[in-house]
Amino acid sequence: MPWTLKYKPKSLSDVVGNEEAKKNLVEWVRSWDKAPPKKRALFLYGSPGTGKTSSVEALAGDLDLELVQSNASDNRTAEAVKRFAGRASEYATLFGKKRLILFDELDGVTGSADRGGLQAVTEIAKGSAVPIVLVANNAFDPRFSTLRSHCLLLEFKKPTRLEVAKYLGRLCVREGIEAEEEALKFIAERTGGDVRSAVNDLQALAQGKKR
Repeated sequence: MPWTLKYKPKSLSDVVGNEEAKKNLVEWVRSWDKAPPKKRALFLYGSPGTGKTSSVEALAGDLDLELVQSNASDNRTAEAVKRFAGRASEYATLFGKKRLILFDELDGVTGSADRGGLQAVTEIAKGSAVPIVLVANNAFDPRFSTLRSHCLLLEFKKPTRLEVAKYLGRLCVREGIEAEEEALKFIAERTGGDVRSAVNDLQALAQGKKR
């Protein structure tokens, strides 16, 4: 099993780094308990592997929310977007559980294959009755200009080399592997703050070994 799945964050506290961004994410979702906020969509952006999607998934578990999740690049057309998120954004769950909508990889909606999908996402973001989180690497793509105006932007930054190395060290302990601190720092440096890549590299180097 890939270690990125084996050690996928189960709680928001398991996500490496971005403490301020995670705090703001929690506050925004919890603000819905009182009333829908002015900006009904939260736009998470940042480099790959910084924990954007993992944070939303983990938070849904922490707060016992029903997560309605879709890879936005698979829902490029207006019809597909409305089919996925339209009803989810309007109606409560069957058992009264609160709902959270996640549109991942929004970058994939842009380009020649976009057939009204982005406009549909924007319309849903404007009037959603439940929290909706959008995830992309680059929120400042010109195609997102209208969508951005209806969203609260939240940046996820690359964790530091030390944060990534410490996390790799915890994985080594759980796998029963003795690891030199400099080796873990080297992996963290090479992957440039991409936690997912760092975990993949660690597994490739260490799996089946004791040191």
